[in-house]
Amino acid sequence: MAGEPVRRDGERLRDREQVTMEITPLRGGDPSRLGSYRLTGLLGAGGQGTVYLGEDDEGRRVAVKLLHARFSGDPKARARFAAEVAVAQRVSAFCTARVLASDVEGDSPYIVSEYIDGPPLSRVLADEGPRRGTDLDRLAIGTMTALAAIHQAGVVHRDFKPANVLLAPDGPRVIDFGIARALDATGTLSSTAVGTPAYMAPEQISGAPVGPEADVFAWGTTMVYAATARPAFGQDSIPAVMHRILTMPPDLGVLEEPLRQVVADCLSKDPALRPTAPNVLAHLLDLAGSLPKPGAAPEATGGEDSVILTRGAVTAATESARLRTVQPPPAAPPSPAWAPPSPVPPQNTRGHTAWPPPAPPPPSPPHLGTGPTHPVKGRRRGIGVLASVGGAALVALVVAGTVIAVQLTGGEDPEPAPDGRTGGTFRMTALSAGTINDVIDPSHVISGTGRFLTKQLFTGLTEVGADGVTRNRLATRITPGPDCRQWKIGIRGGTTFSNGEPVDAGAFVRGWARSAGVTSEGGGSYLMNDIEGFAAVADGKAETLSGVVGVSDTELSVALTSPNCDFPTRLSEPAFMPAPKAAGRHDNTTFNRHPVGNGPFKLEEYQPSVRASLTRNDAWAFGKTRLDGVEISMVATADLGRARYTAGQVDWAPIAIESLGMTGGPDLKSRSTSFTRLLVPITARGPMKSKEAREAVSHLIDRKKLSELFGGVYKPAHGIVPAAIPGFGEPGACPSCAAANPAKALELARRAGLKPGTTIRLYYRERPEYRRFVEAVRAMLESPTLGWKVETRGVPLSDYARFRKEIVAADASGLVLFPWGPDYPGAYTMLWPLLGGTLVATDKNMYSNLAGWKNVRFDDLISTALRTHSAGTRTSLFQQAEKTALDDLALIPLLYNGTAATVRSDRYVGLEMDYDGDPTVATAALK
Repeated sequence: MAGEPVRRDGERLRDREQVTMEITPLRGGDPSRLGSYRLTGLLGAGGQGTVYLGEDDEGRRVAVKLLHARFSGDPKARARFAAEVAVAQRVSAFCTARVLASDVEGDSPYIVSEYIDGPPLSRVLADEGPRRGTDLDRLAIGTMTALAAIHQAGVVHRDFKPANVLLAPDGPRVIDFGIARALDATGTLSSTAVGTPAYMAPEQISGAPVGPEADVFAWGTTMVYAATARPAFGQDSIPAVMHRILTMPPDLGVLEEPLRQVVADCLSKDPALRPTAPNVLAHLLDLAGSLPKPGAAPEATGGEDSVILTRGAVTAATESARLRTVQPPPAAPPSPAWAPPSPVPPQNTRGHTAWPPPAPPPPSPPHLGTGPTHPVKGRRRGIGVLASVGGAALVALVVAGTVIAVQLTGGEDPEPAPDGRTGGTFRMTALSAGTINDVIDPSHVISGTGRFLTKQLFTGLTEVGADGVTRNRLATRITPGPDCRQWKIGIRGGTTFSNGEPVDAGAFVRGWARSAGVTSEGGGSYLMNDIEGFAAVADGKAETLSGVVGVSDTELSVALTSPNCDFPTRLSEPAFMPAPKAAGRHDNTTFNRHPVGNGPFKLEEYQPSVRASLTRNDAWAFGKTRLDGVEISMVATADLGRARYTAGQVDWAPIAIESLGMTGGPDLKSRSTSFTRLLVPITARGPMKSKEAREAVSHLIDRKKLSELFGGVYKPAHGIVPAAIPGFGEPGACPSCAAANPAKALELARRAGLKPGTTIRLYYRERPEYRRFVEAVRAMLESPTLGWKVETRGVPLSDYARFRKEIVAADASGLVLFPWGPDYPGAYTMLWPLLGGTLVATDKNMYSNLAGWKNVRFDDLISTALRTHSAGTRTSLFQQAEKTALDDLALIPLLYNGTAATVRSDRYVGLEMDYDGDPTVATAALK
């Protein structure tokens, strides 16, 4: 342990703490013993107390911190203090000086930790100057290993800084973790400065709740100081430094890549945008070549989450450890620093690679049609709206897509189970962030882990196959009326829920009403708002949808408020699943956390954010699964899941996109998802008002290079509608998207009157992955070919309202980086919200046509498609609408998103990725 000097308001900050680990004799008045520990020397003194060198009964050296008397006056405070220190004692011994004991009962409260024979980093930097090369890299890995271990134990350091890092012979050690939290429990923080201003996160300064994200921020500032000997936010007066932390970007000085980008990500003002300590550690180990590779022999560790911590401690003790820019194997492009959210959000690819945790989606516009729309309690409005908030991950609702026939017939059974033996349990990881409020029933889930569980627990009217084609499940027919406002749906008879209740028309009436009644999560608010009676249910004025009636046990009648021949395309979504009578209202928490379904599996156990256990449902309408069950371990990050896969603990683990360059091989599966990254040109004013200017941008963008940022899993886009939706994504619709053509771009820019030096604004949501993307686009536009000057305008990921406000402002101009995924499987929900002429975004609405583009032909094609019965003709009309937009470059396609996972496919048959990137456990079997 080390002490810290007392600071006074107005004192200039000195980051070279006056702390020494030199042992000096005890002074007069110093105690000779504290409890069972004999004190032999003085190590330091500071604002919290005095640190002594001591020995236990067996002669082992320890550090004993005697706290100031002001921390010992309140018995209740002492009890809280003891509880906090007890938590700190649970921290694993990975690059830390562990808390060994404490005594808060006597007159002299003290804490005992391991004694680390090494100087504090603050003194080494003062004496020797900045760290370089392997010294800096080992420091980064060791200290982040410590923070990951500290956070794993549920502790937040809250005062991470150079003075609390000791440089031992076997690598850096972090000390004093948990002490700030313990002092906070005594109620003394108002009278003493716990936390050093130069290393405080913005939320610490502003008085907001402080969590592990603050330690990640402090780690970033410490790495800057270690590399440059200059604080990231200056070193003058405390108010000035605090102001810079709250409002100014950090000064990263000479800090070099690849550590520079990692540190920049950790210094985000918004704690939600910072990576977690385990995520950072896994990435640093990847850069050092120390992250366990899939297929490697399992390591003997102290716990299932300790593989990465063990590697971190070993790497930090290795003198030759060095961070290197990840180089991909042959034919595999490099990967980015952080995965999308992955997301959630993001919207991410169903949450499987999402980091950070998903953010809530923005409101949606009303859907196209002649019927009325009903504003309901500020919810997302409308069919076909985005969910593009960005993780992991990306915050668009990434939904499987296809065009479905107006009348489906048959109710075909799924493909027969492949050859394989019956029995066995499939083990996998999934993100704990993939559930919302710990509920997993169909009325509340959209994406991520919740969606995967719903697919295993419930079987609906239709299902989207891995090929993107929608097939009947319990629906025997889906028949429209003359104008596609009235629908009749035949339901397969004789099937039951796992509790024996019949799955009849009444079950679907109940399930749909539950989804319509959910106000804050789930898909009902934007997938059902054109069903008659939706507003009444959503407002709590009715229990069931007046437009959904069970004509008989095997027939459902549905009435819409406006014509929509594309209506069946939505029916595979969780919101349209059936519900047993036991489900009750949508706010029945018991059912929502332990739903009873009719799918291939039933829920045996669910521990939110920890695990879920599924067992075979012998009552499934489509036979019995070969697998006995599925065990899902929930992890905070994809990297932790990957560690469990490497240790042989699971058979399937979604992986972070940035890891793809290191994990290619036979155990890697990947696929495209229904999600497109776009540049939205603001066509109403400014340089992008000209079609030639938009074409110049599209011709200059090298989509292949952008794809390489994401390991090649994200593919170059040839259109607006994702390639995962049948009938879309083939080359040809967008000639300027085919390949970069700098000469053509220059010609078009000249015709548009845009000379070198022209300023182009580029708006984006602040997220590490997005910033890398933006910088790549910026470099292309500022290249000598065009020589434009790009002004980037980032807005915190959590502040969508501000992001949108800047784009629709009267002086807005330029380009917007905008990921977008359809709300349900289909081209309509991808095209109309972004480009509909009646949905132009202003400050008076929440529409998503940010381009401000209007085209009568486009609007007519979409309107005609929604009134066209023939599925083939409807698809053709949507293709023509997309081509109309692409001919004018109303939107500039960049990439189609993808997802990836590591899987032990050599043990299974019939195990693939489904449309969402999830494992097809219902058809899998052990060899």
